[in-house]
Amino acid sequence: MSEVRHLFLVILALFATACTEALVDKTVPSTSPAGEQALVVHVSDGDSLIVDLDGSEQKVRLIGINAPEREECFGPESRDRLQTLLDDQTVTLVADIESTDQYDRLLRYVYLDGRHINEEMVRLGNVMARSYEPNTAHQEAFDDAQAEAIDAGVGMWAQGVCAVASSLRIATIEADAPGPDDENLNGEWVEIENAGSDPVNLTGWSLRDAESVNRYSFPSGIEVEPGEAVRVLTGCGDDSTSGLYWCSATPVWNNRGDVAFLLDPAGKIADRYEY
Repeated sequence: MSEVRHLFLVILALFATACTEALVDKTVPSTSPAGEQALVVHVSDGDSLIVDLDGSEQKVRLIGINAPEREECFGPESRDRLQTLLDDQTVTLVADIESTDQYDRLLRYVYLDGRHINEEMVRLGNVMARSYEPNTAHQEAFDDAQAEAIDAGVGMWAQGVCAVASSLRIATIEADAPGPDDENLNGEWVEIENAGSDPVNLTGWSLRDAESVNRYSFPSGIEVEPGEAVRVLTGCGDDSTSGLYWCSATPVWNNRGDVAFLLDPAGKIADRYEY
C-alpha cells in the first residue's frame, strides 16, 4: 500500500507542477518581438519599472495591467514577483499607440526571453487586467488571462487572500451622468447595499476604481442597516445616512467601462463590480 500511495503522491505532484506551468507558458514564442532593449535597474511595484535605456534612466509603466498599491492587499507580493522576474534583466520594450502617459512614463509591453511579462503577471494573479484606451492591442489576451487566474484561484484571487466575506455589496453604478459629466458630478454615483441581517459600520472602509488613483474613504460612524443602501455621489454635498459625497473635482467612473472595489478596513476586497 505504501508504494501505491507514494506513486499516487508523485503523480499528484507532477500534475500540480504541470498546471502551474500551464498558467505561465501559453505557447510562449521563442523570441521577443522587435522593440527597445533596456536593462531593468529598479522595480517600483507590480506594474512599473525604472530601466536604463541607451544610457538614460527611464520610468516604464506596463500597459494593460494594474497592480495593487504597496500598502494594499497583495501589493508587496505583486512587486516581489515582478522584481524576481525582471531585476537586473535585459528586456524588450514594445510600445502601443501612445508612447508616454501624463506622468512622462514610457508605456510599454515588456518581454523577457519571448515571455510577455504583462500577460504573465495577470495569469499568475499578481495584477489585474485593466484597459487603458487607446493602448489595447493585447487587452483581450489580458482579460482571458485574468479569467484563468480567477478560475484557478491563484495569486490575489486565491481563497481568503484578498477577499473577505461581507454582507455589503455594490448594487449598481451610475457612470454616465445626465449632461456633461464634469458639469454634473452628483449625477454620477455608486450604490452600496447591506444584504445581511446585521448593520455594518463603514468606519475605515473605502471605495476605489480600477486604476486605484481615485479613492474614497467612508466617514466614521456611518452604518448601513439590513436591507438598506447608501449612495456615494462623486461631487460635493452634506453627508447623510442615505447619501455620501466623494467631493471629487472630476468624474470618477469611466463611461466606457470600469471596475469598482469596496474594501474593508484591512484593505481586503468585500465586493467587486465591473461594468
